[in-house]
Amino acid sequence: MKKLYYRDILGNNPRKREISLEEISDRTEARVARKWICKYFIKEKFSSKNGEELRNWMRAESRNSCRKDCHILRQADTQSGENKIICKVLGDFFVIWGKTVYKIVYVNELRIQIDG
Repeated sequence: MKKLYYRDILGNNPRKREISLEEISDRTEARVARKWICKYFIKEKFSSKNGEELRNWMRAESRNSCRKDCHILRQADTQSGENKIICKVLGDFFVIWGKTVYKIVYVNELRIQIDG
């Protein structure tokens, strides 16, 4: 069974979005649950009619923080037979729409849980 959730995250910055995909599959020996969460945040935007100013702003921003990080965590419980693997990828990218450049920060998370 798959469920797709889309919701706005309300807070200080109203430009936050979260997309969550959840899948639970039952097998004969073990129950496997996968959850994939994608969060996107508009961190900054810059508008200009001059294309060279847009490129210079993107170059300056990419020198400051254009990153991609990956973290993997594994948890095993021998008493319950439950295993969890959590993988997080963090990064940012740019979107150009007309004469405006948006800096988008994202967090993608994959959670896999196996009950033995």
